[in-house]
Amino acid sequence: MDRSNSDLSGREQIASGGAGETVPTNVVRGSDMSGSKQPDATRNSGRILVRLARDSEADFNAAFDLVRDAHNRTIFRDIPFSERKARALFDKVVRQPDQHGLLLATLNEEEKPVGFASLNAGEYFLGEGALVCSVTGLYYDSSLSGTMLAGKVALRLMQAIRQWAKERNCSHILVHVTNGISAAESDQFFRRCGLKTVGGNYVEVT
Repeated sequence: MDRSNSDLSGREQIASGGAGETVPTNVVRGSDMSGSKQPDATRNSGRILVRLARDSEADFNAAFDLVRDAHNRTIFRDIPFSERKARALFDKVVRQPDQHGLLLATLNEEEKPVGFASLNAGEYFLGEGALVCSVTGLYYDSSLSGTMLAGKVALRLMQAIRQWAKERNCSHILVHVTNGISAAESDQFFRRCGLKTVGGNYVEVT
């Protein structure tokens, strides 16, 4: 199905977040990106725009910086980051918008993203006739850490995830938290967003 007219197929969305929102301290925060201009986290931004990544080199480069930075904040940071795999994943996302999504969050009219969410839609492995939306990443840049704006970005991405899943008639939204950082804070954030815990993630480093 062609989703060229879908709300989350390139058309920017405007956030409706307000004061008093909880700032999630996991949804992995990043570190400063080398050589890049950081957004001013102290400014009062009334609009957070969320859109799907476009099939362009500019969007790949912007997403690449955020994704690599997110990787370097996880328990998997000792594994070398692969630009080749990042490119292959990006190409699959932008070419299969019914099954995959990369949501980019920007402040006002800026082009440089300050957060992203990665997600996909697929059938439950033992069932048919229903799609499950799996969220594999939710991230905002560390330059926003400790500000109300960080919470607004994360909440706006969560709102966009729900819209993306609804447009694809997903029956469930499943969020995977596997980065190994501030799991308790992530749990609190997603519970406050209305999600329920259905299990846990466990790891052994060999």
